[in-house]
Amino acid sequence: MLKYFFSLLLACFCVKNAQALQPLNIGAIFFENELDLERTFIATVESINTARETNFKLLPLIRRVSETDGSLILQREVCDLIDNSVVAIFGPSSKADSDIVSVICNATGIPHIEFDISQEETGEEKINHQMTLSVFPAQLILSKAYSDIVHSNGWRKFTIVYDADDPKAPTRLQDLLQLRDIHNDVVRVRQFRRGDEYRVMWKSIKGERRVVLDCEPDLLIDLLNSSIPFDLTGQFNNLLLTNLEAHNANLEVLRDNETFALNITAARLKMNGNFYNTNPWQQASLYNLDELPEQPMRTLLHDLLYDAVNLFTNALRNVSYSYQIRPPRVRCDFSEYGRRQPWAMGRYIHRVMLATSGVNNTDYRTSDLQFGEDGQRINFGIEIFEPLDNYGIAFWDTKGQIVPQHVVVSNLKKLRYRVATRIGEPYFMEIPEMVEQNVTGNERYEGYAVDLIKELAERMNFEYIFVPVADQQYGKYDPTTKQWNGIIGEIINNDAHMGICDLTITQARRTAVDFTVPFMQLGVSILAYEQTVEPKALAFLDPFRAEVWIYVLIAIFVISFLFVVSARIAEDEWENPHPCNKDPELLENKWGLFNTFYLTAASIMQAGCDMLPKSAPFRTFTAMWWIIAVIIPNSYTANLAAFLTSSKMVNSITDLKSLVDQNEVKFGTLKGGSTYNFFSESNETVYRLAFEMMKNAEVSAYTKDNKEGVERVLSKAGKYMFLMETTSLEYNIERHCELRMVGEKFGEKHYAIAVPFGAEYRYNLSVNILKLSETGKLFEMKNKWWKNKDGACEKNDDGDSSAMGFAEVRGIFYTLFLGLFAAYFLGICEFLMHVHSRASEEKLRFKEVFVNEMRFVLRIWNNRKPVSCTPTASLSASSRRSSNRTIKSSKKKNSRQSSSSSKELAELASIKVKKNGRVVKEDDV
Repeated sequence: MLKYFFSLLLACFCVKNAQALQPLNIGAIFFENELDLERTFIATVESINTARETNFKLLPLIRRVSETDGSLILQREVCDLIDNSVVAIFGPSSKADSDIVSVICNATGIPHIEFDISQEETGEEKINHQMTLSVFPAQLILSKAYSDIVHSNGWRKFTIVYDADDPKAPTRLQDLLQLRDIHNDVVRVRQFRRGDEYRVMWKSIKGERRVVLDCEPDLLIDLLNSSIPFDLTGQFNNLLLTNLEAHNANLEVLRDNETFALNITAARLKMNGNFYNTNPWQQASLYNLDELPEQPMRTLLHDLLYDAVNLFTNALRNVSYSYQIRPPRVRCDFSEYGRRQPWAMGRYIHRVMLATSGVNNTDYRTSDLQFGEDGQRINFGIEIFEPLDNYGIAFWDTKGQIVPQHVVVSNLKKLRYRVATRIGEPYFMEIPEMVEQNVTGNERYEGYAVDLIKELAERMNFEYIFVPVADQQYGKYDPTTKQWNGIIGEIINNDAHMGICDLTITQARRTAVDFTVPFMQLGVSILAYEQTVEPKALAFLDPFRAEVWIYVLIAIFVISFLFVVSARIAEDEWENPHPCNKDPELLENKWGLFNTFYLTAASIMQAGCDMLPKSAPFRTFTAMWWIIAVIIPNSYTANLAAFLTSSKMVNSITDLKSLVDQNEVKFGTLKGGSTYNFFSESNETVYRLAFEMMKNAEVSAYTKDNKEGVERVLSKAGKYMFLMETTSLEYNIERHCELRMVGEKFGEKHYAIAVPFGAEYRYNLSVNILKLSETGKLFEMKNKWWKNKDGACEKNDDGDSSAMGFAEVRGIFYTLFLGLFAAYFLGICEFLMHVHSRASEEKLRFKEVFVNEMRFVLRIWNNRKPVSCTPTASLSASSRRSSNRTIKSSKKKNSRQSSSSSKELAELASIKVKKNGRVVKEDDV
């Protein structure tokens, strides 16, 4: 029994909850590529259900269709929703080309709410669309809004540009197009199609200062970029964007575009609160779904779909307070036997929605939500705003009133000057990293001119944007077209407020524009290639060719051998080895191969020799060799200095006069620049001759910029010189060690900032330039951009530039080091052989003799050396050496040798020696 009681209680509770939250199906039709709108719809319904402010629960039923589906597919999906007892149908968007949804809803009495733009309805269509309500602003009222904005701006002459493939555009621009019918001479109309060559259309209205542009947001950037070459984006141009989603076109990317300076205003639907600056997924906690791959771009359709769902919910809630809402039981069958009465409650809900007023109602995102009897939205607000900086200007309402939103916005904004310039080192350069990242605006550039304008902007409190000229020219007058090009042309055409770079003040330019006081003084000089050759390590061998050195070496060896033969056949060269012995048994010839080689080498090295020949043939032979030995060294000495200093020889071209007096080295200058004009307009003989030589050169001597001239000087390696201004010349010399300046500067010049005639800011610019000069700031900026940061081209000016350094003579030292190594190697080998010989003679170990010999070698203060390591060994060794020197030994010789050895033994009385592995004194021997 208790079990049945609890079951009954649970059933009652469920019935009560079911009555409290009655499920009601609402249908929606979306296209397959409208997943973001689908999420918005689901999230809005979930938010309403979560708030629990109604006595029903909305259950979304969604149907998806393709853009290629026809009216039959739409009819099938709508009927499927109606068969599932939906109480309302939302959509589809304006992509649908059929009104079948409105027709079926009208026949069945199901409320139909549209959230996208729709075609203007005729009288017959309104009869079949009585159940349809659109939250999108009515097209005719939008047309009136745009007309009011144009008139408030004071436009009398303008051009209307719109998409020819948009069938709703003529209705949206109806009031403006009517002005064309009245004033065809001042209001022009141009059409385009997606994918067309937009430049053709812009070219037809080249120079137009006021344009009304109606296009989709995704086309806006391309259209505006294609209009730049036709003088449509200048500072004095105005543009009105009529698409209500222009704020989603990412126009912020054009904010710092130096070629995009026109004044843009756009229109968007007025919102309740600051919805345009908040994230749609965070607004009102609508989007709390667990799985969202990414945040969608906020569009107007998201907001209108939100308002549509809330509009129906509010109407349904108001009805539910008085009536019980039952799901419709209608069929989508229009045959004679299947037709049923429309859903009466649906028509009542539709009338409640029409009577809903969204004025000052925060339940809706868009403001002033009201509808007419035909279901069109007749009340809304338009916000006029500046899309680049995204700030509001004014509000328009359906009464035709335009109320300023920010009255003092123009006063708060700094003056923004367009600065015309040209790319050229070191004044104005692109930063490679910024170019790779496609960065636009002032952050893309660096250089002396950039720093100077930055300093002036901080002192004068103005904003600026750099505009590099397309033709990369300074400014030259064309007598044919009577137009100026380059920077001067930009200023004359009012496309720039000032021009800065290495722009020289000339009399011709002063007739077209005005200049500030100069910020740099300079002249003209000659840029040349410094022909230097890196000295070789064996440069001291250059005076003779390789074959000469080979012949000299062969001659030394051959002559040394012939000296030996000549000495051996000459009787006078055989001498008594012991002059005291009057009757020697053997004669000795001192001219062995070592001695003759020494004599030959010493002669040719002019070092002299302490051994000289005695015989007449040998002396004759030697004298002839000495003749060769005198000629070769003197010839070598005479040529050595010239070869070592050839890289430091001064060029014969020392100034402009010596340059024009020769024909081997060509020269040129920048075409159309101030230096070119200096030579072409000068009456001085040398300058005029230089100009004629450049003008009549077979290969053009002129360049398009200084960079090309520097590259030509480097590539020609001394066969081309470039006439350029000294400031640019100094900059390039700092960065190219191969370059140098020839002669002194001539033709004084000045760089200054060009401004239009009558510019009120010229005086302030001049005053602040003088202040920068007085405080040394201009000097600091020049050092910053002219000095090479790497310091790789530091010039060594110490001492005479013709003096030779180590690089020129290092080969001689290499030869010395090689000779020292060879000499010491042979000496060490001879020393070791000597130690081994003494160890064998005196019956001692090699180590003992080596240590004793090394001790004596290290005692550099002792110049007297014992004959042997031991006294007894000294006697025997001395005897053996004496016997080896002579064939016959006399007793007198032996006694004299023994006496000499005895004296040496007396000197070693106090020296300890080793014998048989133990230490003994001399007395113990």
